[in-house]
Amino acid sequence: MMRRTVEIFFLTLCLTATYLSTFGQSYNFINYNIDDGLAHEKITDICQDKFGNLWLATLGGGLSCFNGIGFRNYTEKDGLANNIVRDVLVDKNGYIWAATANGISMFDGRRFVNYLTDSISFTASINVIANDDQNTIWFSYPDGGLGYLDHGRLDQRIELEGWIKNDKIIDIAINGDGSVYFITAIKGLFKYDKKELREVLGNSDFKGYLLDIEIASDSTFLLGSNKGLVTLNLNRPMSYDVRFPDKFITSSVFKSKNEAWFISANRAIRYKNHGLRLMNELHGFTNTAINKIFSDREGNDWFATNGDGLYKLANDVFEFYGPQHGLTRLPVSTITKDLKGNYWAGIYGGGVTKITADGQISEDNSFNLMNQHITASATDKQGNIWFGTRNAGLIKYDGVQCYNYTKNNGVLHNSVRVLFNDSQNNLWVGKANGLSVCDSEQFYNFTTEDGLYDDIIWGISEPQPGKILIVSRKGLNYYRDGRLEKIVLDENIFDRRVNVCLEDSLGNFWIGYSGHGILRISADKTQETHITAGDGLSSDLIYNMVFDNDGNLVVGSERGIDKLYLDEANEVERIKNYGRVEGFDGIRTSYSSVYKEKDGSIWFGNSQGIIKYKAFMESLNTNPPLVYISGIRLFDNNVNWTEYSDGLSNWHNIPSNLKLPHDDNNVIIEYFGNSLRNPDEVNYQFRLSGLQKEWSPLTEKKEVVYTNLPPGDYTFEVKAANSDGVWSREYAEFTFSIVPPFWMEPWFFIIVAILIILGIKFFNDYRVKKNLDKLLTIERIRAEELVKVRKRMARDFHDNMGNQLASITVFTNLISLKLKDKSLEINDLLLNIEKHTKSLFNGTKDFIWSMDPDSDNLNELFTYIKDFGEELFENTRIDFFSGKDDFVEKPLPSGWSRQIVLVFKEAMTNALKHSQSTEVHFELNLNENSFVLRLWDNGHGVPADYLKKGNGFKNMSSRATQIGCTLNILNGNQQYGLAIELKGKLQSEPRKSEVKLYKTTML
Repeated sequence: MMRRTVEIFFLTLCLTATYLSTFGQSYNFINYNIDDGLAHEKITDICQDKFGNLWLATLGGGLSCFNGIGFRNYTEKDGLANNIVRDVLVDKNGYIWAATANGISMFDGRRFVNYLTDSISFTASINVIANDDQNTIWFSYPDGGLGYLDHGRLDQRIELEGWIKNDKIIDIAINGDGSVYFITAIKGLFKYDKKELREVLGNSDFKGYLLDIEIASDSTFLLGSNKGLVTLNLNRPMSYDVRFPDKFITSSVFKSKNEAWFISANRAIRYKNHGLRLMNELHGFTNTAINKIFSDREGNDWFATNGDGLYKLANDVFEFYGPQHGLTRLPVSTITKDLKGNYWAGIYGGGVTKITADGQISEDNSFNLMNQHITASATDKQGNIWFGTRNAGLIKYDGVQCYNYTKNNGVLHNSVRVLFNDSQNNLWVGKANGLSVCDSEQFYNFTTEDGLYDDIIWGISEPQPGKILIVSRKGLNYYRDGRLEKIVLDENIFDRRVNVCLEDSLGNFWIGYSGHGILRISADKTQETHITAGDGLSSDLIYNMVFDNDGNLVVGSERGIDKLYLDEANEVERIKNYGRVEGFDGIRTSYSSVYKEKDGSIWFGNSQGIIKYKAFMESLNTNPPLVYISGIRLFDNNVNWTEYSDGLSNWHNIPSNLKLPHDDNNVIIEYFGNSLRNPDEVNYQFRLSGLQKEWSPLTEKKEVVYTNLPPGDYTFEVKAANSDGVWSREYAEFTFSIVPPFWMEPWFFIIVAILIILGIKFFNDYRVKKNLDKLLTIERIRAEELVKVRKRMARDFHDNMGNQLASITVFTNLISLKLKDKSLEINDLLLNIEKHTKSLFNGTKDFIWSMDPDSDNLNELFTYIKDFGEELFENTRIDFFSGKDDFVEKPLPSGWSRQIVLVFKEAMTNALKHSQSTEVHFELNLNENSFVLRLWDNGHGVPADYLKKGNGFKNMSSRATQIGCTLNILNGNQQYGLAIELKGKLQSEPRKSEVKLYKTTML
C-alpha cells in the first residue's frame, strides 16, 4: 500500500509545480512529552505494532510504547541492550526490534533477547535495521558493512570491495523482489540481491549525498538528498530527476497523490495540493529539529523531535488564527466574507480585522469606523460589507469608504444585535426594540404592533428562499409575501432564554437555549425532543447553531463544538464532540459569532481568536479500533497464574486455558480498543457467554468486574467503536472456566443419588422389617393363641361330643335290650340311630383332628390319610398301597390339612365306588420347596364329560385352589386309570415378607 502511494505521488509530482506558502495559521498539532509519561524528549524513530501501539526509539530513555492514552517505557532494567536507541521496527511475527548503542534487542512481548552486544561502543552503535518478507533482520554494522540476522542467528557480514572504513549505512530498504538497497554515508546507493553486491548510484556520480530511500515501484525510487528529492529509474540509473531543489531532504513520508511530508534541514515540510509549507511554531508546531515522520494506519501523522517530545497531527479539519498569527485585537464578535475572498472579523472594542484569502492578517484599518464596538456583520450582493455597532447604528463599507446609517436614516435603533442578508439582497437588522429591513433604497421597521412576538430580536435566518425566520424573546415569526406571521408553539417553550433557533429542510425547529440544551420540535408541532449534555452535548449553554452542507447540525457552545448527525427524518443519530484531539483545543465559542461559507467551512470567533472548521475536509475514520484483552486480574492481585492455566501469552500476560477454583470466582477483565485518532472517544460493548446473551450498553470503561461467578465455562467477548462509530470487525475473546467444587461435580451427584437411594432403601427396609417384625410378633402371638384355642377346642369337642355320641350309642343298645318284643320297624329305627351316631362320630373325628395344631404337618397329614385309606379299603376287593419320601417334619399352614384330607377322602371314596380297580396307591413326594400328594388306581378311569359335570371333582379343585395348591386329574393314562395329584409349596418357616391367614371351615 505504501509503495503504491509513493508511486502515485511520484506520477503526480512530475506534473505539478511547486511553491512555498508563507502565511500561517495553527493546525491540530498535539504534543506529548515527559510530563505525559514519555521516556525521553529526544526521539529517533517510530513504528506501529499489531495492537496499534506506537513504539518510540529515544536517545537515552530506551523504548516507549504509546497506546494513545499512556506510555509504557522499557530500559536496560527491563533487558534492553542500551537506552540509546537509533532505530526500531516491528517484524512479521509482531516482535519489536531495536538498534541500540550496544547491539540489537528483540522484544517478544515478555522479554528482551540481545544480539551483537560485544565490543560495540556508543561511537560505533548500530544505526539502521530493516525487515524483509522472509522475516530476516538487516542492519548496519557499527564500523561499516551490511549484516543480517536470520531467525535470530547472525549469518553473514557483507562488505563491498574497496569498502571505506567507517562508511556507515544510513538507510536500508527492501524491494519487492527481496533485493536489499542501502545508502552509505560516503559512497552512495547499493543493491544486494543475496548473490552479489553492486553500486547503483554513487555519491560521486550524483555529485552530492544521497540520504533516504523510498521505493515507488520495483524500478522507481524516490531518494532524499542534499540537492532535493531525486526520482531514480533503476533501468537508467544515471538518468535521474531532482524535485524541490535546494531542499536538504533526509526523510520522506508519502500519504497520497497530493500529500507528503519531508524532513529538510531537520525541519518538517508538508507538500499538499501542489504547495509546500514549512511547519513551525506559527502553525502550532515546534521549531525543534525533526528526526522522523511516521504515518499510522489511521492516517495520523507523528513527528519525532530532537528535544521536544512527540507531535501528532490528526487532521486539517480545524485551523486557528490568534495573536501569534497577528490577530491581536480580541474578542472576535462577528465574521463575514467579501466577494474577493477576504474575511472580515468584527472586534468588540477593536474595530475590524481583515484576513486575506491567502491567510495574511491585517489590523491596519485604512477606513474610518464610526464605532469600534462591532456586534454583527453581513455582505450584500453588491460587495458592500455591513457592520452593526453597539450605539452607532450601521456602517457600510464599499471597499473604499464607510457610510453610517442611524435613526436619522430610518433605522429603528442605533444598537444592532443581528445582521442578515437574504436571497433577495434585503438586509435584515435585529435590535433590542424591533426589526428593520433595508431593500437598498429605504428601511422598513417592525415591532410588536406589527405582529412580532417581542421587540428583542435574537436571530434571523432564511429556511427557504423568500421565507424569513425571526427569533425573538417570546416567540417565532415568519416574514413572507410582504407580511409577518406568528408561529404558534407552546408558550412554555419561551419561558427560558432562547439564544438561537433554526428550521431544517423538513420544517423541524431546533431551538438552542442558554443553559438548557437543544429542543427539537417536529414539523407538525406534535413532538418535542430535548437534547442535553446528558445525551452527549459538550454543554447545555448553546451560543450558535448552523447546518453543514450534509444537513447535520453544528452546535457552538461554551465548551466547544458538537456535531449532531441527523438521519433521513432529521432525527439525531449520534453526537460527536470536538475537543483537543480533533483540533478544537478547549476553546469556547461566542454568541452569534459564526459564519458559514459555500464550501461548507464554518468560522467561529471568540475571545482567543478565530477557529475555522473545514467540515468538507472531515472524513469518516473507517479504520476500526484494534481491540484486545489487555489484562486479567482477580481480587487477589498476587496470583500465580501457572497454577490455574497452561501458561501466559507473551503480550499482556493473558493466561491460556484458565481454570479457576470455585472460591476464586471474582474476575476483572481489562480490554483496550486502540484508535490513535481519538483514543478517549472509543466506546465498547461486551458480553460474557455462559452468563449473558445480550451485549452490554455502550461504555467508555476499559475493564469489567464479574463477581461470584457460578461454576461453568465462559467466553468473554468485547468489541470497540471509534469516535465515528465504526465498530471493530473482530471481537477480542478470552475463554476461562470456573471449576465447580467437588460437591458440584457430576460424580458427586451420582454418589449422593446412590447414597440417597440406598438410604431410602435401608430406611424402607428397616421400616418394613420393623413393621414385619411387629406383624410377625402379633401373628406369632395370634398363632400361639390359636394353637391353644384349637387344642382346647379339639379336646373339649372330643370330650363332650364323643361322650354324648357314646351315650347315644349306649342308650340305643339299652333300648334295644329292653325291648325284647320290639317290632321290626322299631328295630330298624334303633339300628339307624346307631348307624348315624357312628357316622357322626367318624365325621367329628376328622374335624377334631384338623382342629388339633399337631395336624398342621405334612407327615402327620400323610399318616392320617393313609390310615383312612387302609380302613376304607379293608375287607374290599381293592388293595391299598402307600409310600412317601424320607424327610424331616414339614409344617403346613393352618387349615391346609383339613382341605387336603377332604380332597383325598373324596378321591378314595370315588375310587372305591367307581374305579373298578384292584389297586389304589397313595404317594407323597418332596422336592426342595414343594410336595406332591398323588392318589392313583389301575381302574378304567372316568368319562371325560363326567370330569366337567361332576360336583365331586369341582369340589376337590375348589378346595385345592382355596389353600393355594394345584390339583391335576390324569385320566386314562397307560400307567394308571385315574390319578389325582395335588401340588403345593412348602415353607420351612413363616414367610417374612408376606403373611397369609387361611380360614378353616368347620363342618
